[in-house]
Amino acid sequence: MSTQSMSSVRLTRVMQDAATPLHQRSGDADAALVEANESLSGEVARLRLRILELEHAADTDPLVPVYNRRAFLREISRAQTVMARYDMLSTVLFFDLNGFKSINDRFGHGVGDDLLKKIGGVLQSGVRDCDMVARLGGDEFGILLFKTDVKVARAKAHALSCRIAEQKVHMPTGDISVSAAWGVAPCEPGDTVEQVLARADRAMYMAKRARS
Repeated sequence: MSTQSMSSVRLTRVMQDAATPLHQRSGDADAALVEANESLSGEVARLRLRILELEHAADTDPLVPVYNRRAFLREISRAQTVMARYDMLSTVLFFDLNGFKSINDRFGHGVGDDLLKKIGGVLQSGVRDCDMVARLGGDEFGILLFKTDVKVARAKAHALSCRIAEQKVHMPTGDISVSAAWGVAPCEPGDTVEQVLARADRAMYMAKRARS
């Protein structure tokens, strides 16, 4: 196309634009802006959902559908902050499965994994929505009970340990089940997270020794 022809095309387009009523051009621009805003809002919503999914994955145990140790430690720290501000007592429960290693050794990790999933589900269904259940590693589980004193926490731990013992994996040679030792520790004002965990772990260890 020659330079003269191109100039004629541009002139024609300019004249067409000039002939378009201002209110129509304004309406077209508004419609485009609304469409762009809707598209952007959709992208933001999808991004937020993806962030929530990633955060949930980072806080969840890869095997059992409960929280992991990282999230558990963080929530204990938050609970201590809330407790200090509002004088609210929280308590930590520790559970350790007795003889779990022998189940893995004898029947394989698949059977052990099934048992862990059952126990995780029992613990999750046995507490309130505001409480937190986590797998701390291996065959150890932790629970953070909000607004709960030691006496109530011990009763809850005992009830949950009974439910753990009721869980079974069916095998051709017979049903497999485990018992659990447990320990309870309050989140005392001024404690570090490590101190709270150490007390709960010590209480659980003493219970395990008393059983053996």
